[in-house]
Amino acid sequence: MQWTVSKTFAALWLVLISGLALGQGMGVDAAPEAAGRTGAITVTGTGVVWAEPDQAVVEVGWSGVDADVGAAVAEGNEVIAAVRDAAEALGVDALDIRTTGFHVWREERWDERGEPRMVGFRVNHMLQVVLRDVDLVGELIAAATAAGANQVGGIAFTVADRHGLEHEARAQAFASARQRAEQLAELAGQTLGLATEVEELSLGAPGIMETMLDTGGRGGVPVAAGRHAVEIVVRVTFATGE
Repeated sequence: MQWTVSKTFAALWLVLISGLALGQGMGVDAAPEAAGRTGAITVTGTGVVWAEPDQAVVEVGWSGVDADVGAAVAEGNEVIAAVRDAAEALGVDALDIRTTGFHVWREERWDERGEPRMVGFRVNHMLQVVLRDVDLVGELIAAATAAGANQVGGIAFTVADRHGLEHEARAQAFASARQRAEQLAELAGQTLGLATEVEELSLGAPGIMETMLDTGGRGGVPVAAGRHAVEIVVRVTFATGE
C-alpha cells in the first residue's frame, strides 16, 4: 500500500514537471513572435514661428547713496515720479507702469586697514514699462535718463497675442515628429500607426536682433527690435507594426 501511494505521487510529480517545461517552452517561442507584431517609436519634433514684435518691456530706475536714509529715499522718489511723468507724456498708459523693485541697504567700503567704513544708505528703485508701440523704446530710454534715471535693465521685445503663433508652431512640431517617426519606421521595416502619447515639452525662444528701430527722426536711443520667435517642442509616441 505504501509503495502504491508513493508510485502515484511520483507519477503526478512527473506530469507536473513536464507541464511546466512545456509551458515555459511555449512562452519562449511566443515572445519574439508577439514582439515582432507590434511596437512603438518615440520621437521629438520642433516648430518655430517668427513674428515682428508689437510690444516691448523696458526696466528703468534710479540708484543712489546718501548719508541720510530719508534724503536718499526722497531723492529716489523724486526721480521715479519724473520718470513716470516722462513715460506718460509719451502716451504710455499708467496701468502699463509698475514697480519691480525697491531696496534700501547700508553701504560700506573697506579702508586701507581692511576695516569697514559706513558710506551711507543705498536706495534702488526700478520701474517696468510696457510699450504698446515698439518705436517708442529709444524715446522712452532717452526721456527716462533725462528725467534722472541712471539704471536701465533688460529690454524684451514680445508679441502681445501669442495664441495664433503657438497654434501654428504646435502644428509644425507635430508634423516634424511624424516625419521623423515615418523615416525611422521605414528604416526598421515597420509601418507607422497612430500616435498613442503626445507631450508638449517647451514654449518660447529668444528673439534675434536683426534690424534697428525706426525712431521717426524724433531722436532717442537706437535699439534693435529684431524678430520674436515662438518655439514649441513635442514628444510623440507612435504605434508600429509589421
